[in-house]
Amino acid sequence: MVGTGTMIVMGLLAVLTAVVPLGVMLLLRRRGGRWGAFWTGVGTFFLFALVLEAMFHQLVLGSPLGAAIRGNIWLYALYAGLAAGIFEETGRLLAFRLMLRRRRERITALAYGIGHGGGEAFLLLGVTYLSNLVLLALLQSGAALPPEITAALEPLAAVPVSAFLWAGFERVGAITLHMACSVLVFAAAAGRGRRWLFPAAVLLHFAADFVTVIAGARIPIAATELLVALCALLAAVLAARVYKNLEENPEMT
Repeated sequence: MVGTGTMIVMGLLAVLTAVVPLGVMLLLRRRGGRWGAFWTGVGTFFLFALVLEAMFHQLVLGSPLGAAIRGNIWLYALYAGLAAGIFEETGRLLAFRLMLRRRRERITALAYGIGHGGGEAFLLLGVTYLSNLVLLALLQSGAALPPEITAALEPLAAVPVSAFLWAGFERVGAITLHMACSVLVFAAAAGRGRRWLFPAAVLLHFAADFVTVIAGARIPIAATELLVALCALLAAVLAARVYKNLEENPEMT
């Protein structure tokens, strides 16, 4: 049986993955942010990460090369980090160059970023926790569930509450990273000598994912999440400097 405290934390985190991004977007809306940019971020994450990148993983990891990648933690971290960085940052760049080409206000970068990062948080963590809670409630009410679903839920009983709290902390860092990378890619899309910021965003995204895989396999979860948070903080510092120097209405070139 999964403890009541664990279920409460899961439910709270699931709600926060929706409430926090929407709350941040409401604040940005007061400063000129557009909901169109927010939903573009959500949609771009879904398309480039959950559809295109997932298809790429099926092709690569399902091939003979995939066995070698999965069998070596360093190769897997390198592959996973590069795939995430290239797919998501390319999606970000295309979103700014195509769908948001007319939204040249610099706050567009932040509105898009909270949509991209918030969409990831809700779709990956929020939806998972909500579905687990529904299944756990059915199980505890005596409902008959398929054996494979019951077996999948059993490991949750052994997961400490702190692990779920660290998962929530990790989402804060991930959203921060997405907003920072959005500023960098927005500036790169605007051109004017800033095109190097696109590969910089890819590299920062890669670094965060690389650290997550390697550290997650070797050190405690708390230390891992603090390292990833440091990567997000460094990206945020760079993004803040870039954002401060952005023209209010840069032309996309």
